[in-house]
Amino acid sequence: MTTRRPKVAAVGLGALLLVGLPTVTACSMIEGIVEQQTGGDVDLGGNTVPEDFPSEVPLAEGDVVNGSQITGGGGETVWNVLMNVSDPSAPDSIAAQLEGAGFTSAGTGGVTDSGGTITYVKDDLVVNVLLGKTGSGWTANYTVARASG
Repeated sequence: MTTRRPKVAAVGLGALLLVGLPTVTACSMIEGIVEQQTGGDVDLGGNTVPEDFPSEVPLAEGDVVNGSQITGGGGETVWNVLMNVSDPSAPDSIAAQLEGAGFTSAGTGGVTDSGGTITYVKDDLVVNVLLGKTGSGWTANYTVARASG
């Protein structure tokens, strides 16, 4: 049990770095630090969707701000795609896309006029979309992981 805690903390740190530091120009240095601490593989990416992003997950139409991924020492991968979406009804459109692809709502989160979260699952995939209102559009931050167990 104690051997798992450092891994969980390290993967948590890596996930925070994926979300919180996508604009840092010293990406390779950050990647190296996280990889050294976690024993995993980190790709802070750029303004494209990661190559191995699960094709089962539909993404809204918009501009990719950052596409990143982290793979833990045990092979588990978490993908993150941050987008600017001009669709004024993006929360509803994103939910409809996910449902159309066979995902079901996990019944958690919620969206207001200014933002929120939606969570969907399908087979072993978990998709969490953090939404924030920006003028007439939205930012949509997709975090995708394969459920374990």
